[in-house]
Amino acid sequence: MALFLTLGTPSLFFLRVSFRRNKNKEAKEDKKDAKAPAKDDKKSAPPTKPPTLDDIPDLIEVMLNEKGEKSAAATKKIYELCDVGHKQNRVPMVCSGKYDVLTPLAKCLTQESGDGRHLACLALNNLSIPTENKRVMALGPASKAVIGGLCKVIAEDKQESYLCCICLMNLSFLEASITNILQHSPVEDGKEAKAPLDNPDSLLRVLEKLLTNSPAVPKSGSGKSEGVRWACGLIKNLAKSEENAALIGKTEIPKCVVENIRATTAPPS
Repeated sequence: MALFLTLGTPSLFFLRVSFRRNKNKEAKEDKKDAKAPAKDDKKSAPPTKPPTLDDIPDLIEVMLNEKGEKSAAATKKIYELCDVGHKQNRVPMVCSGKYDVLTPLAKCLTQESGDGRHLACLALNNLSIPTENKRVMALGPASKAVIGGLCKVIAEDKQESYLCCICLMNLSFLEASITNILQHSPVEDGKEAKAPLDNPDSLLRVLEKLLTNSPAVPKSGSGKSEGVRWACGLIKNLAKSEENAALIGKTEIPKCVVENIRATTAPPS
């Protein structure tokens, strides 16, 4: 009996300790299991696939039928397809006949959302650089919408006005386009056509207003100074036609340009 107690007691003690250790181990494993789902929650979403030319039809659909963030996101992808890293896409996007990116981009210019409008201006600027695209954008089926949209942004004095002047200047390097650009004179549907000099919404009058409403010495690098700078570059190209030069001469534009030259403090470049 005494021998049993001497040998048995340590055995019982060992069993109890082993039981407690197993219980602690199970508790630790339970804690680990409880934390496992949290690790899954922290997993980041897969990276967004870069857009390709094959995505353009779907992007156009979103731009035409959606508004706000969805439309802006689609416009951003169109811009990415023709940015400086994808110059090779610019001509196919406009001249291949597979897509009409110009109409939805022109529509985005009328948006109140700054993001969509800004991205559309950037995309149109990039697309207006290749010589092949200039003819389609300035003289093709979408030219009225493109020139009209750019003109409207300038008329409303939006912060993207200077970008619109740059885009129009790019297009005006195609000499065949300069009459169509300067004599853009929109009227409401059903209304009688108006000559550019008689229409406050014509590009001619819009450019005149931009120059006359600018400060005598706009702050260098500001939106106003950039707008004046690129508007003058555009006017220089448009004046290459005698007909255009005669129209420009009947506005306040020459006076504004001369005053701007007199007021400048920067040395000629």
